[in-house]
Amino acid sequence: MKGLLYSLFILTPILSFSQVKATSDSLSFYFKLNSHQINFENNRNSETRTILSSLKNQSIVIRSYTDSTGSKEYNIKLAEARLEAVKRFLNKSYPGQFSIQTEVVVGEDLSQKSDAEKRRVDLLISSANSTKKATGKGRTFELGVPIKLEIQFAYGLDAMLPSSYNDIHFLIETLQADKTLFITLAGHVCCGTDSKNLSGMRAERIKQILIMEGSISSSRINAIGFGNKKPLFEDDTEIHRQANRRVEATFYKK
Repeated sequence: MKGLLYSLFILTPILSFSQVKATSDSLSFYFKLNSHQINFENNRNSETRTILSSLKNQSIVIRSYTDSTGSKEYNIKLAEARLEAVKRFLNKSYPGQFSIQTEVVVGEDLSQKSDAEKRRVDLLISSANSTKKATGKGRTFELGVPIKLEIQFAYGLDAMLPSSYNDIHFLIETLQADKTLFITLAGHVCCGTDSKNLSGMRAERIKQILIMEGSISSSRINAIGFGNKKPLFEDDTEIHRQANRRVEATFYKK
């Protein structure tokens, strides 16, 4: 059975901390076989707790994994128990500092990971300040060349991470400033077969945002999906997988 994954979004209302990058990074809690108790004798768990103690003004996506041991139903319950254990720890250790925004079930393929690596809960971190509107002034690009953007997505979803909004506004302002420009949006996933065309859905989501928020004509926007065929990084860490879950933009003229 493939690894199972649960996600929930947590927002922190407070400033930034130096151990984690300002845009996005990840921390993890690891669990023993068939256990949902957080063991702080584990050095990695202890280090995560230390970093969390200085966490301020960040948004966090929490993801709970299980290994492939046992039935699907059992592993779902175990993933939920680990998720709840992390929620209780955060609420008890940092009362009033975190508020749960939403919870969803997602499922890009985790079958390539070892069982030990699946027995964990990930905390994906991005700056809450990243939602501020950027003017895009001073940025340059070359026609026909993909632009390096920070448009990234929650695991298994077409929901953008908060760090994406600066570049969304940059795309809108660029298209509004030059009506002769067209844009191709290329969606990507980190792993799995993309049988549900999630990469295309991610590109289409950005297209709809440009249309609805920027009043950009749909005839100027082309949205396509590449699945996992064009990764930026190897599929070896959660940070790299998050970077691979993206949409790239290419401006061109006809």
